[in-house]
Amino acid sequence: MAANKDKITWVTCPDCGSKIGIVISVGKADATQVIHEHREDWPPAGDQPTDTRSRLQAAGIDVSLLDIEEGDEVTSVSPKKFLGDQWGPINESMKTIGGNWIRDGRNSRWELPK
Repeated sequence: MAANKDKITWVTCPDCGSKIGIVISVGKADATQVIHEHREDWPPAGDQPTDTRSRLQAAGIDVSLLDIEEGDEVTSVSPKKFLGDQWGPINESMKTIGGNWIRDGRNSRWELPK
């Protein structure tokens, strides 16, 4: 059954940016279709900040609490002081932009791949 363009609901995947077309029909068991379109140009170049400080601020992270060291392959982001209850929300925001927490005692930090 060919999908009518008026009945397609397009949703964008928050992880990869692929557009997912969903056709929903009530009362017909065989009329539901899922159309997946992969986008090679994700994330859009104009929508994403390029420097680390801007990426962190766009993710809702208070950069005044952090030391940022740019490297060739990764950017190291470490807390300036003990973050306490602020660590959890910052860690979640770091994960959304690809950061990983590296536990290393006083040298613990997040690493963001470039």
